[in-house]
Amino acid sequence: MIDLKILKRAMLVGVVLELALVSAAHFLPLLKPRLLLFGCMLIAGVAGLLYARDLARGYARGALGGGISGAASAIVAVGVSNILGDRPDLFMPYGVMVSTLTGAIGGLFGQFDVRLRALIRSL
Repeated sequence: MIDLKILKRAMLVGVVLELALVSAAHFLPLLKPRLLLFGCMLIAGVAGLLYARDLARGYARGALGGGISGAASAIVAVGVSNILGDRPDLFMPYGVMVSTLTGAIGGLFGQFDVRLRALIRSL
């Protein structure tokens, strides 16, 4: 049901981008209140979108893989942010939950993109 090769690539992209965002927010404190939460959600959504676009096998599978890749990137982001002392342990379940939902929504949009491209090619 889940293609592990595609999932690993989407998770790698999400994790690398989340690490870059968390480290930038740690060293530039001005980014924390303005960009950190939105950026984490955006990266989780992009990871889900990338998974679903590569998989192209339906909305449910795209949303499932997108949610997994979003959750994996969020676990790394919130964990590193906690280790650096930027966020307390209290934000861990909230951050993972929100990024899982955002990754699943990104997976839905990725599958929608696949269907839209197929429709455009057929015209």
